[in-house]
Amino acid sequence: MRGNISRIAPGVDNGAMADQLRYADRSERAKLRVTGPQRAWFLDQILTQSFQDMEPGEARDAALITVHGRMTGYMEALCTPDAFLIHLEPELGAAVASTLQGYILSTRAEVTDVTNELGLVLIVGPGWSNAAGGAPAQATSSLGVEAGYVWAPRPETAAVIASVESAGGKAISEVELEAIRISHGIARWGRDMDEKTFPQEAGVDERAVHYEKGCYLGQEAMAKIHFRGKVNRRLARLRSDAPLPPGADVLLAGATVGRVTSASDGTALALVRYTVEPGATVTIGEGRAEVVA
Repeated sequence: MRGNISRIAPGVDNGAMADQLRYADRSERAKLRVTGPQRAWFLDQILTQSFQDMEPGEARDAALITVHGRMTGYMEALCTPDAFLIHLEPELGAAVASTLQGYILSTRAEVTDVTNELGLVLIVGPGWSNAAGGAPAQATSSLGVEAGYVWAPRPETAAVIASVESAGGKAISEVELEAIRISHGIARWGRDMDEKTFPQEAGVDERAVHYEKGCYLGQEAMAKIHFRGKVNRRLARLRSDAPLPPGADVLLAGATVGRVTSASDGTALALVRYTVEPGATVTIGEGRAEVVA
């Protein structure tokens, strides 16, 4: 995933998007700052994404994987003139920071936890970047719709929110954000991917794995999966007239073929066998659902 950080010009007429613009304070997400003259080279050696060719203002998704290719973390990284800013799910912060610090050794790079120093405001909707009031803005693909994160010092988070509200933005709940994400088939750490998941299973490899860069932790496993052309499971979207409970088994012709990982009423994501085709009707509990993608 690539995005831009921009300085937003004030005074933009946002009336046309007022009914759609939404925001959420996501400052609870874990945040790391990676500095030092070898920071890009260092991250290139550890994470699945390419960092050495990033320009200030670019943002990309990346994964931390084992030598066998299973993920131990998933994140978004923003390049600034003097650092990389990384944000990830709160439960991943300490473990990912510790892992990165363990690989530094004599590399001229430093990893600092800045969770309490910096805030993050998620803005959703067409023209989202025009509502940030001059704050640095980073596009995100984590919902499947136009959206971006605004980075700001914690004390300035309220000012960012006030700017969004002045542009017609209204607060959106995490339940509503999950409904958007699930309806667009976007995987999220802790729901649809975890320590047992390959990036290709969750469908995040296209935006988080760079297959042409040099060696990195887990590269051989990624290459084998990439050239083999498939994994045993894939993330699928399901649709039903009834609510679909997370954690429920997915059955096809009486055999268990997967598990529901995220759900919002009658829409869900599930990790299913790669042989389960779109259009198939599956059984979940007492109900039925259609595999739509």
